[in-house]
Amino acid sequence: MKSFFLALAFIVTCSTINAQYNVESYKYKIAFTTTEKLDRYETEAETVLGYENNDYAVDIEIFPLSEQSSEFIASQKYGAVYTAEALSLEDAKLGGRVDNIPGAYYAIAYDNYDGERSIVYVIAALNKKLGISYEATIYCYNNNSEEGKRIAKSFRLLD
Repeated sequence: MKSFFLALAFIVTCSTINAQYNVESYKYKIAFTTTEKLDRYETEAETVLGYENNDYAVDIEIFPLSEQSSEFIASQKYGAVYTAEALSLEDAKLGGRVDNIPGAYYAIAYDNYDGERSIVYVIAALNKKLGISYEATIYCYNNNSEEGKRIAKSFRLLD
């Protein structure tokens, strides 16, 4: 019986370590995955989605393509770095592709808040079918850059 409980504890621990949380917005047809549960919080605008816990905050702002700059629309590489700079983030540089969204890229930058420097991933993406663009930020308060990168690369469009 003791071995049964040890095996059960091991299974529960392993399943918790490898937990995946899918966050989806069917209204804006965008989703991402995390290994930590993020709670949705109220934002000031209907076109801003916000999710957070003590370690991460993910915000997604949605814009009609008609309100987006032609440079952003032409190049999400440009859009990711430009968005990071427009948010007054420091040392913004291109990070890489968001594999599950055609043409989407992320930048890596840093936020200084109350003397604490945190890594931030900034995503620029388009959904031409819906006529919208996404500017997403992933604030890594715990500076876990690997999880931040995993979240950034997990972004995908929904059908």
